[in-house]
Amino acid sequence: MNALSLSEIEVLSLLDRVDVKFILHETQFRQILDRVRNRYHVLEVQGVRGGRYYTTYFDTPDYFMYETHHNGARVRFKVRWRWYEDSGVIFLEVKEKSNKDRTIKRRAVIPEPLTTLDGSLRSWLPTSYTIDPATLRPVVWNRFRRLMLADMERQERITVDLDLRFGANGQTRFMPGLVIVEVKQQKFSLQSPIAQELHRLQVHPTHISKYCVSMAMLYPKLKANRFKPMLRKLERICSE
Repeated sequence: MNALSLSEIEVLSLLDRVDVKFILHETQFRQILDRVRNRYHVLEVQGVRGGRYYTTYFDTPDYFMYETHHNGARVRFKVRWRWYEDSGVIFLEVKEKSNKDRTIKRRAVIPEPLTTLDGSLRSWLPTSYTIDPATLRPVVWNRFRRLMLADMERQERITVDLDLRFGANGQTRFMPGLVIVEVKQQKFSLQSPIAQELHRLQVHPTHISKYCVSMAMLYPKLKANRFKPMLRKLERICSE
């Protein structure tokens, strides 16, 4: 698979996009990768393919953002910082899911990981975000390795997350064999090569949030009925 540099792939940032996720076992993914390797380029940084990511998510003391996801609110947010371990860059990020089902991401470089968010960030946040940032605190972290594929002609990016682990309150959950594939496009279409291969193996689009499933796993007192089918599916994949 031919390589792309970071500057080349950043042209295809897709901060305002439509995205579709798939979950599968690593064995299935390697079959798919063999069939599409001539259709995509892969991000390579200093000779390394598959960057390491460390992410910490914030929420309010009453877990307002988790609750909005659990209750199926059309407009919802995630607030996090993400450390790109190989480059050392850290971004503070806000992801908004709009009522038109688009994902809008806003981010800014920060010098070091944060444990609190200053109220002065208010002017940086989207106007639709109504929570006081000073009330937010870290609640859960995740770590994974990410392959990034791109089809510049189709204006499509694919992220492939592997070697996932989640943690909070001194607990860590490993997710052996799990792969999360996310197809990111300007305009929704499942006619892309990787989506067609996923369909061929009967791997269908699904709704999964690493934040939500990790919270449901690590905070057993939170209501999680909406996520239980997904948790069972993840357990099956990880036990293969």
